[in-house]
Amino acid sequence: MSLIGSPSHVKAMSALIYGGEAVCRVSGNNDESADLRFSGSIRTCRTRKIGEVVNKVLVATGLNESSNHATVFGSDLPTVQERAFRRVDKATTIPLKPQWQEWLWEKMISPEKLYSFGDEDFQEAYLVNIPSDETLELHVLEAIKTGEIQ
Repeated sequence: MSLIGSPSHVKAMSALIYGGEAVCRVSGNNDESADLRFSGSIRTCRTRKIGEVVNKVLVATGLNESSNHATVFGSDLPTVQERAFRRVDKATTIPLKPQWQEWLWEKMISPEKLYSFGDEDFQEAYLVNIPSDETLELHVLEAIKTGEIQ
């Protein structure tokens, strides 16, 4: 999450977020919106003052098993896909093969491109769905049975 504003506003909002008290409403196209909360611990990735404005970037850290979404960053799409695969693999008890990475990306994790900026390690960013073990197992077994994956 990127906070932009006066130093006092950014400091106050950061305190609320770190305290777990803030819910952010994210608005999208077609008047869709969703509430956003950080799951797990939070760290400040960057704080930069530009003139009278402060930009502070917060990132959720650690693995929260109850979270069903994750943000994955990388310098390019293949790196993001690999990291998304590793994130899902770490969150599930279902054994996953690395060669299923593309299938998982296309069929299971519903990647949603995010706006990103910064150095080259943050050029690509996606929000991905972490499927439940039950859902993942069902789809993996079906894909194996139909020959979609091996």
